[in-house]
Amino acid sequence: MELRMAALLAILSCLQAACVKRPQEPLRIGVNAWPPFELLYLAREKGFFEAEKVEVDLVDFSSYTGILRSYHQGNVDGFFATLNEVQIADNFQDQPVVTLVVDYSFGGDALVVRDGIADLKGLRGRRIAYEESALGSYELERILAIGGLGPDDVVAVSRLPEEAEQDFHRGTVDGVITYEPGLGRLLRSEGARVLFSSRDIPGEIVDVMAVRRSVLDRRAGELRGVLRAWFRAVAYMKEQPQEAAAGMARRHNLTVEEFLQGLQGAHVPDLRENRELLGSTRAPGRLHQTAARLAEFLVRHGLTRKAVSGPDIIRPDLIESL
Repeated sequence: MELRMAALLAILSCLQAACVKRPQEPLRIGVNAWPPFELLYLAREKGFFEAEKVEVDLVDFSSYTGILRSYHQGNVDGFFATLNEVQIADNFQDQPVVTLVVDYSFGGDALVVRDGIADLKGLRGRRIAYEESALGSYELERILAIGGLGPDDVVAVSRLPEEAEQDFHRGTVDGVITYEPGLGRLLRSEGARVLFSSRDIPGEIVDVMAVRRSVLDRRAGELRGVLRAWFRAVAYMKEQPQEAAAGMARRHNLTVEEFLQGLQGAHVPDLRENRELLGSTRAPGRLHQTAARLAEFLVRHGLTRKAVSGPDIIRPDLIESL
């Protein structure tokens, strides 16, 4: 009798534990508008996340500023952003780590100006709109340095990307530092042209996937599923570019040709190249050198008191295990 009672109590205890155990929530990834990031939506559309048995919520934002706010509030587990944004230690209490190189910008970030500005020296005295983020500040600094100009030689106007587009159309700024797909929209304006782009600074603007350390520790298996789905989308895009671009273009009210043109402004590395960039737990990859250069820039320009770099931010173990 006592044995039966003990067994019954054990069963009831297990049932009670099952009832109170919460189901695992989907991984929430913050994304803003940039053509290579659309490959996440392609992975969802083609069922690659489902095939990898991982639930993912893609959370749209109009700018990185919104992503950062949501991360602080605990509403996203990870996000896509430029490497230098992730390196700003002052912006994080819960410092995320880099697990994937998403792309290198190669023309997709640019300075668009009006007719009449022939070269970078012609920016002197002009009003230039930019997003006052680590990326926007970095691009502005590089443009001024290459043009032989100082910070006081232009009027830098801090604006969110969509606000900068409106200012350009209204004629209240002479140039906009922007990125796709806004870049393509601005270039449809009469007299608008690219004066400077990330082609002039190859390899300096890198986009990555960053995740909370606690999420990486607790849900590494699911994150591996996200990465496998990502690389399946990358492969599909290379094999079927027209078909793959159709859905992604519709999301931004673009033609397939316009979307593919925007995508040409970036290089998306595959798994093999990611392994070379991130390195391994034994030998650092090329991304460590890029992170060191960007960290020095961030501190030198007062964008952060401390910039995280090297093994403190780059976690190659997920890529290494695929």
